[in-house]
This record gives sequence, C-alpha cells and structure tokens, in this order.
Amino acid sequence: MRQWIGVTAVAAGIAAAAIVVPPLLLPDRDESDDSPASVTGKSARPDQPPGSALQPGAGSGAPGSGGASPGPASTAPASPSAPGAFTPIAVQAEDPANRITGGASAVACASCRGGRRVRYMCADCTLTVKVTLPSAGTRTVTVYYEADGNRSIKVRIGGGTARTFPVTGPDWTVPQSLRFTADLPAGEVQLTLFNDDAPAPDLDEIVIA
Repeated sequence: MRQWIGVTAVAAGIAAAAIVVPPLLLPDRDESDDSPASVTGKSARPDQPPGSALQPGAGSGAPGSGGASPGPASTAPASPSAPGAFTPIAVQAEDPANRITGGASAVACASCRGGRRVRYMCADCTLTVKVTLPSAGTRTVTVYYEADGNRSIKVRIGGGTARTFPVTGPDWTVPQSLRFTADLPAGEVQLTLFNDDAPAPDLDEIVIA
C-alpha cells in the first residue's frame, strides 16, 4: 500500500515538472527574424546597418551626401566684345574752326540748331568743315539746311571730286536735311560745300555718323 502511495507521488511530481519545465527547455527565439527593417519608403543599402534609410543623392556626388564632390559648374564662354560704336560728330556751319571764303557769311537764324547759318554759297563762296575721325569706314553724312525752293549743293571730300545733290525747301525758316554715305578715312577729314553753277541753300549743321 505504501508502495502505491509512493509511486503515485512520484508520478504526480513528474507530471507537475512536465508542465513547468518544457517552456524553460525550449530554444530561445530570435524575435528579429520576422521583424521588418525600419526603413521609410526605400530599402536599406546592403552596406548600411539595419534600420538606416538610403538618403536622396547618396553616392551621386550631391552636396552633403558623402559621395564624390561635384565638379565646378560649367559656364558658357564669354562672347568677344563688340567693337565700339562710332559716336556721331556734329559741327555747326558757323563754327569758328571752319573756313568760310568769298562772300559767304554767317547770319542769325532763330530756327537753326546753333542759332546761326552760313549763306551766299557760290563758286568762290565756300564752307570747309574740318573733323577728326577715330576710325575709317562708310559714314552717313547729314547736311541740315534751309531753302526757299529748288536748289543744289556740291560736296567735296578732301581733294576728291565734288558730288552734286539737289535739295528743296518751303522757305528760309523751315530746317531741312540731306543725307548721303561716303567712305571716310581715319584722322582729319575736310568737307567743302559750295555751288559754282546754281543757287545753293543756306547751311546750318553737318553731322557725320
């Protein structure tokens, strides 16, 4: 009888141990095996520790990314400087530096640019304008004048052949202009205005541009 009681006690002890011991004998479980990586939006790079996200621009040379330093920004080559524009030169007909010959003379003129004009142009009555040009080139010459009908003016550049230009105007109080082109050299240039075979207009100003 005592033997059965002992056997029963041992069996009960073994059953109680079976309930408590198995959980202690189970192998430890690595809870990280099934846990997802803590990356927002993108997977971590293989060479980065778990949980670190791939930063935008990494390895691309972007500033602050730790990649290769960007090269200097490329700039377009500067265009060569354009030659300086020719500055127009204006000379009043009555300017003291000009040469007025014969019976030509300067008189007051309220409607003229400089307040005076040169009149009575003829064969020996000439106006010579002297200018100094910084460079040679084809220039536009403008002659401002006043006339009371159809007239003409001759222009000689340096020692060249004179060119004749017909002009017209309503009266002696309305300024008019004549334009023509000429190849002028650099340095001092002389323009002589006259008319040796027909009435000429009164001269106000000469502009070279």
